[in-house]
Amino acid sequence: MQTTRGTDIMLWNSFMGKAYSVSDCFRENGIGILSRACRDAGFSVEVEDPACIEFYTTFTKNNLTSKLFELFPRVFKPKTEEDRVASRNEWNILQNNLNEIIKEKMEGYLSALVNKVRKNRVKVLGIKTWLGDRFTYSEKFAQMVKEQSPETLVIAGGPQVNQFKACALERSPFDFCIDVEGEVTLVQILTLVREISACGGLKSDVIKKITELAEAGKIFNLLYRDANGIVRETPVKRLPLNEKPFPFYEKEDRKVNIAVINESSGCYYGKCKFCTHPNITGRYQARDVALTIQEIKNTLEETGIGLFRFAGSATPVSLSSRIADAILTEGLQIEYSMFIRAETRVKERAEELVAAYEKIVRSGLRAVFLGVETANDEVLSTIMNKGNTTEDFYFTIKALKQASYNERMHLDVGISMIYPCPVPYGSGITHEQILEENLNLLRKLEHEDCKPDSVLITPAAPLPGTAWQKEPERFGFNLPDNYHQTVLRYEYELAKDPSTWRDLNISLQGINFQDMLKMSAFMEKKVREMGYTVNVSDEHCLAARSAGFTGQRGLEEFKTKSDLALLTTDYRFLNDVYRKINAYSRKLAEKNLSPAETDISWGGKIL
Repeated sequence: MQTTRGTDIMLWNSFMGKAYSVSDCFRENGIGILSRACRDAGFSVEVEDPACIEFYTTFTKNNLTSKLFELFPRVFKPKTEEDRVASRNEWNILQNNLNEIIKEKMEGYLSALVNKVRKNRVKVLGIKTWLGDRFTYSEKFAQMVKEQSPETLVIAGGPQVNQFKACALERSPFDFCIDVEGEVTLVQILTLVREISACGGLKSDVIKKITELAEAGKIFNLLYRDANGIVRETPVKRLPLNEKPFPFYEKEDRKVNIAVINESSGCYYGKCKFCTHPNITGRYQARDVALTIQEIKNTLEETGIGLFRFAGSATPVSLSSRIADAILTEGLQIEYSMFIRAETRVKERAEELVAAYEKIVRSGLRAVFLGVETANDEVLSTIMNKGNTTEDFYFTIKALKQASYNERMHLDVGISMIYPCPVPYGSGITHEQILEENLNLLRKLEHEDCKPDSVLITPAAPLPGTAWQKEPERFGFNLPDNYHQTVLRYEYELAKDPSTWRDLNISLQGINFQDMLKMSAFMEKKVREMGYTVNVSDEHCLAARSAGFTGQRGLEEFKTKSDLALLTTDYRFLNDVYRKINAYSRKLAEKNLSPAETDISWGGKIL
């Protein structure tokens, strides 16, 4: 760190050797925002984001892929139980072999990346951490950098740090972690690095100075170690949403052209006992609509992207209605998805809400997702503090579907449900009763011709910072002492039967983890038998429709083939889908520009 030459910061999007989700390859706005903030402050930035389908394809190419591809239908759609058991055993062996191949390739990939850090004299390495194996590889990469490029300062941030706070640093080799957001803190650290380096200082001097500032309360959002090695946290200070920079997207980054827009931050309700969002986002903020429209325009013009996902935890109809007004007034032709909460008193406000949703659909809304959690009002109130009733969910979904029908434009509505979930002690409510009530709500929606397009089902989980985690006994959870450190690195092995997953050693009211997974899978089976598609989120619905998959059959086909690609690492289907999405996104963007503007290069080939 004694030279001022080299790269000021490298931003790495952590990677585990294969795709985790269809949306892995979407535009990365978190790194984009940090990149913009650092560039605007005069620092050189290098982005290493391996999340693109071309890289995945070359990385995972091996002779096991075709075998897994052939075995897939016998495992997931077997003709007999005997065939399923035999095929599953073979499948698990092949998956273990595949993991060993990927592990070996990851060693080579990380070694090459460390060499790049050393060769480019990277002063600060910023790592965006994700769950499971991606966090484990983040730790491995950080340790390799510390050993082979000892003057590079290593800082971690991202979803795992935001959720797990001090736990993310306690047993990890990172020098520091940045919590929640880093636009200000990271620039402050880069400035210190530059100043100390110019005076011939070392990394140890930088760490000492940052620690002094942290203990003096002069740096925010930082996780650091004190003189005794104890992890401490400085106060969190969030930028007003209106002051956040727009993301900087690299040209020819081979990403999928669906961009994230921060139209709001956090949840305007923010009281659910199971939800970790308030712990991450803080109080609810709505961005000025004019700024949201300006970012959409900039993205259309600079990148040729016409597909968007609004990032707010729960965009209220009041805000989405104002955004829709602005989109329609400006004559913008875009398509987007968003996450919402069920409205309250919907039955009384039905006409008003349908009219609002009609306008929002006209503005380009094509998919929404909302948390229903359960169809039992007592559980919703006493266990979840959801702030909604089953009636609210029913009439909100009905209003959304009615608006879609009135506008003759399909709107995908996805809902999430938690099963099994805690039940109130002494209430007499059983898990069997909860299951039947959940299924009855879905039957009622189908009968009224306002059936959701997707149902996502997960077992209850006490996430960090939630009431469920802080008071586990009150809600019936039994958690081990090392719960946070285990979950921090826990990999949900989607390619394997849940019965083979590593045990979390948690229980819910006497139900162990494996049985919780089985109960969740049983509800999923029942929901499938009712004709519902399961486990497709709003942004995945947006992707499917943009790629030409129509109707329920189309969504089911998209889900099945996407799962096949992810579980076998045969990415031919996803590669084709991403090409179609990018072509569709570009076509939408072109509708907003003059012929002269469409001649501007948006980064070369479509994908």
